[in-house]
Amino acid sequence: MDVDANSYPHRLLGILIAISEADFVSFDLELTGIPSRLPGKEPWQPRPANRDRTTLEDRYQETREAAGRYQILQVGLTCARFDYVTKKYVLRPYNIPISPLLNEEFKLDIEREIHIQSGAATFLLKHGFDLGAPFAHGVQYLSRAEARWAQQRVNERLEKKSEVADMQLKESDVQSLDFVRRVREAIIAWKTSNDMDMLEITTHTGFAEQSLDQVITRFEKRLVHQLVRAEFPELVTVGRNECIRIIYYNEQREEDNKHRIKRRVKEHIAKQTGFRWIFDALAADGDLHEADPYYFGRYTSAYIIAEGATDTKQRFDRALDRLQKHKPVIVGHNMLTDLVYFYRSFVGELPETLDEFREALHQIFPRIVDTKYLATHAEGDLNASPTLQDIAEKIERQPLPDIVTHADHPKYHDSARFHEAGYDSLLTATILLRLSAKLDIDRQQQHDSDSGGSFKTALENPNDHKKSRAPGSPTTHPQPPRQEFVVVKKPAKNKKKNKASGLASTPKNRFKTRNMFEQLSIDDQGASSPSDENQGGVAVSTAAAASWQDVVDEPDTSGWVPIETRRREPMEMIPAWDSDFWQEFGNTLRVYGTQEAVLKIAKWGS
Repeated sequence: MDVDANSYPHRLLGILIAISEADFVSFDLELTGIPSRLPGKEPWQPRPANRDRTTLEDRYQETREAAGRYQILQVGLTCARFDYVTKKYVLRPYNIPISPLLNEEFKLDIEREIHIQSGAATFLLKHGFDLGAPFAHGVQYLSRAEARWAQQRVNERLEKKSEVADMQLKESDVQSLDFVRRVREAIIAWKTSNDMDMLEITTHTGFAEQSLDQVITRFEKRLVHQLVRAEFPELVTVGRNECIRIIYYNEQREEDNKHRIKRRVKEHIAKQTGFRWIFDALAADGDLHEADPYYFGRYTSAYIIAEGATDTKQRFDRALDRLQKHKPVIVGHNMLTDLVYFYRSFVGELPETLDEFREALHQIFPRIVDTKYLATHAEGDLNASPTLQDIAEKIERQPLPDIVTHADHPKYHDSARFHEAGYDSLLTATILLRLSAKLDIDRQQQHDSDSGGSFKTALENPNDHKKSRAPGSPTTHPQPPRQEFVVVKKPAKNKKKNKASGLASTPKNRFKTRNMFEQLSIDDQGASSPSDENQGGVAVSTAAAASWQDVVDEPDTSGWVPIETRRREPMEMIPAWDSDFWQEFGNTLRVYGTQEAVLKIAKWGS
């Protein structure tokens, strides 16, 4: 799904909901330039021929320098969620152009220098990328540091007006001195007459003939502010485009004016924040509370009502509540560079050293997975340095896990668009699903020779399973779910025997991720109730109690009957995020071209 500046306000709430419900979110970036030289080296100066491989610290410094110079042009996001009913992973890919430009309407006094690397531009153009699209239709943004700076600057202006440096006029500044004299005389005459609530000062104040067009220069405005501040403390100045208004000081009015200005600037910052709302939804330390009053209420209400929802605020609150309790795992491919650019664009200045960056990154994204590391791990069977496309081609015929793209995201159903951020993020999500499931079953085979045929059979007999759709092929719409369990009716007689028999034992040889239906049983009224294994609920009893005060707080299992449970197929789901598998593969980045080759961010789950 393409999301540009026009559709972004209407799509943002839906994206946040998809993120809040996702098991993981994969991302990819397209950039105006990539790191290619050590800091301090000019672009045309080659590296020494005899130089050894750089260290991880060198690579970080190269990338840090490049991220401060180049910008993000496009972000691809894919939200992945397992559907327990259809037993498929449903992927929602988004392709979002990013504009480094700022909206001049908001006047936040922020400037950016934009650089484009010739090699990066040539590469993007070769693959059909429209370099003008991000600037014309891209979603704008403010980093956290820029937002803080803009608000702080306004606060300082309002609270410390007296600290503005005065300009010193010389005797040779004849015209400026004459302007100050005319303004002073006009103020004194206005105070004496007291026939107007305000006095408007322009370039022609004090002249016998007034111009029809009111004008005043910035220099003259400063002189007026300075004169009133120094000689007329009972008055205040109010800047306008065409004049300076002078009014009497009123403490309550001035306080109200300060609050109004701060509120307006806060609203402008919220509107300019743009894509960073999505970044904060992904980040563990992200705060979306400011997005509620200043963004959704004004920009999405008409669209949401047209789509059939009546309360945008409730939808946002539910998504926010889910995001506060659960942040999705972040997935990328060869992702060190992308993570550095992500941090620089949406957080602020990068830390000085790699160790400091690792610590800061872990606070923002506590769980990340690099599919490049998955593919090049010692236990993998792929070549030493595969590209995203190489990996996708090698595992596209793997039947499990079953993967479909959502019907509302049809852009990549029939075509492959390599090096478009949205499509590459979709490939990254697909690789994560198939490769982690494959590696996990391989590891299980090493520890349990009795289950050695499961994975082999799944690959050699693809017709035994419903084949998953590879990206680029027509979408497979979810079919009605198969019957997951069989209800065994309780015999009319011999109730004691049924009660004694209890539940059927759960199979020991079970795939790690459990079906959510496995913890349910059916009572004699046909309602679901907790199983013995859960030990957390109370079954429905057929016996009527004399009084609710006499009910004993103990589970009554007399109405429970055995049911047939279904265990997951091997590779039907990826390893659970709290499993030992991710202790080894999570929070670890592959960084080829360095002496260490692997960067460990932090311990998984720490």
